[in-house]
Amino acid sequence: MALARLWRSAGPWRCRALLLAGLLLLLLRQAAKQEVGRTSPTETLRGKSSGHPPPNVVFVKTHKTGSSTLQNILFRLGERHNLTVAFPRHTYQFAYPLRFAAAFVEPLPPGAARYNLLLSHLRLAAGEVRRVMPPDSLYLTILRDPVRTFQSVFAYYRSTVPAFRPLATHPRPLAAFLQAPARYYDPADVGNGLARNPMAFDLGLEAGGEEGGSRWDRELERLNQTFHLVLIAEHFDESLVLARELLGLRLEELAYVRLNARRGAVDEASAPGLARRIQAWNWLDVRLYRYFRAVLWRRVERYGYTRMKGELEALHSLLGETRETCLAGEAVGPEETADELRPWQPDSATILGYNLRPSLPPAQYASCYRLVLPELQYHARLYYRQYGREMCSLPCDEWGQARGL
Repeated sequence: MALARLWRSAGPWRCRALLLAGLLLLLLRQAAKQEVGRTSPTETLRGKSSGHPPPNVVFVKTHKTGSSTLQNILFRLGERHNLTVAFPRHTYQFAYPLRFAAAFVEPLPPGAARYNLLLSHLRLAAGEVRRVMPPDSLYLTILRDPVRTFQSVFAYYRSTVPAFRPLATHPRPLAAFLQAPARYYDPADVGNGLARNPMAFDLGLEAGGEEGGSRWDRELERLNQTFHLVLIAEHFDESLVLARELLGLRLEELAYVRLNARRGAVDEASAPGLARRIQAWNWLDVRLYRYFRAVLWRRVERYGYTRMKGELEALHSLLGETRETCLAGEAVGPEETADELRPWQPDSATILGYNLRPSLPPAQYASCYRLVLPELQYHARLYYRQYGREMCSLPCDEWGQARGL
C-alpha cells in the first residue's frame, strides 16, 4: 500500500521511472546482503575461530609415525601468528637420544617473554619440558601401529642404529634381526633407543622388566595425564578434527600433504609370522598404542559421530581442493624434486617430496610452498626468521646429538 501511494504521488512518467530504478536498486542490495550471509557447511567450518591467540603447544615428535605432517601444520601456525619457537641449540633435535633437558634449548630471542611452541624431536622428560614451556601449554604427540612403525624405523635407520647396522646389507634384514634380536641389541647403548619399543622410548619410558604388572598401567595413566591429545596415525583426520577443537584452529589451518614418506617400501612385515615377531619384540609399543587408540575413540564418541562425520567431509573437501591447487602431481623421488623442496635422504631409504604447480600467483605460491616444505628446511627457515642468523652447524652425528652437551 505504501509503495502504491508513493507511485501515485510520483507525478510525471520520468519521476516514476527514476523511482522504479531506485526501488530495483534497493531490492538488489537487499538480495546481495542475504546472499553474503548465506554460507555452506564447509564455509561455516572454515570461519570458526575462538578469536584468541593460539595456545602454547608442546608436540613430542615421535619417530616414523607421521609426525612430520603434524609438525608442518604447527610450523605454519607459528609462522602465521609470529609465535616464539623453542629450538634446539644444535641442529634439528634436542640432543636426541638423550633425555630432554632445559639446557638443550636455544635462549629466547630479544624481545620475547616466553616460548610458544616446542616441536622438534626429543626424548621426553616432562619435568624438564615444564621448565621451558609456560604452565598453560597443551601437550600433543602421535602414535602409529607398532608393526608399521618398527618396519619404518628399521628401514630408515638401518645404517645408523647400532643394533641394526650389522644387517645393513642383508637381503632380508628385518627378518634376520627378528630371528635373534638379542644377538644385536645392547640395551645399555643409548644409540639403540629406537631398536626396541621406539615410541615408548621417545615418550621417556624404560621398557626393562616384566611385560605384565600394574607398573605399566600406572605409566600409561601418567602419560594420559600429561598429554591433552594423543593422535593416532591410522585415524589421522579424526585426530586432526579433535586437535582443531583443542587448539581453536580454523578448518583451512588443517590443510596438509603427507610428508617424509618412503618410496618403494617393501612390506617385509607381511611375511608369515613376522608381524607377530615385531609385536613381541615391541610389546610396550603395542600396549601403548592400544591404550591411546582406545582413548582416542572415547574422545570421538564424546565429540559425536554425526558431528565428526560432517567435519571429516569438510576436511576431505579442503584437502582435495588444496592438493588440486598446489601440487604438480603425486609425491616424487629426490631426483625429480626441486632443490629447495627436497627432503633429507638417509642412506637406507628414499624419501619422497612434492613439486608445486607452475605459475601460481605469488600469495598462493607462498601458501603452497609452506605446505610442502620439508622438516629441516622449515626448521631452518623459522630459526633464521626468529634469530636473524643461520643455525649452529657443530659436528653432530645423524641423531642430532651435539657432543659438547
